[in-house]
Amino acid sequence: ILLLIALLWWDIQRGLPSLEELETPHPEVATRIISTDGEPIDQFFIKNRTNVHLRNIPPFLIKALIATEDRSFYSHWGVDIWGNVRAIVTDILSLHARQGASTITQQLARNLYLNQEKTAIRKLREAVTAVEIERTHTKDEILEMYLNVAYFGRGAYGVQAASQAYFGKDVNRLTPAQCAYLVGILKGPENYDPDDDYDFAINRRNT
Repeated sequence: ILLLIALLWWDIQRGLPSLEELETPHPEVATRIISTDGEPIDQFFIKNRTNVHLRNIPPFLIKALIATEDRSFYSHWGVDIWGNVRAIVTDILSLHARQGASTITQQLARNLYLNQEKTAIRKLREAVTAVEIERTHTKDEILEMYLNVAYFGRGAYGVQAASQAYFGKDVNRLTPAQCAYLVGILKGPENYDPDDDYDFAINRRNT
């Protein structure tokens, strides 16, 4: 049994980010072309992302994110043990994998360093990485990183790019309703685009 545990831990560690990667993540950002008078002309990108400081993100958006994605964000250390237990029980009772139970920090770990495979090993790596992120960053730093790397649909990575893609304005100018809408998209960007199903998107926003 000890040998099996050792082999499992070795396999998990093979896919973990280094300490340097954890302390200084480098998500791709768009390259912007600025005119001599300071006006933006164009931008080029693999992932459409523009980093923004947490202080420039409306409090409404941050509160909506925590309320819908991770209500125990400020009290856990990367992994919500009881949330995972509830999710497992729900999945067993429903005979279907319905509950994700990933904290904001786990989602950040997946978005920054891992992949989207639905395997037990990836989930364990996600949990270990989330704990390490909590050890090396403050809660505000985690929120800022998450909101700058999360995918919101329409090719927009991060809340600033999403704000421009959906509303044509910077994130610090969003209304509370618009903040709620962007947070609602995170559950499934491909499902909540108002161009595809306006009523479905608005119902999610209202929730």
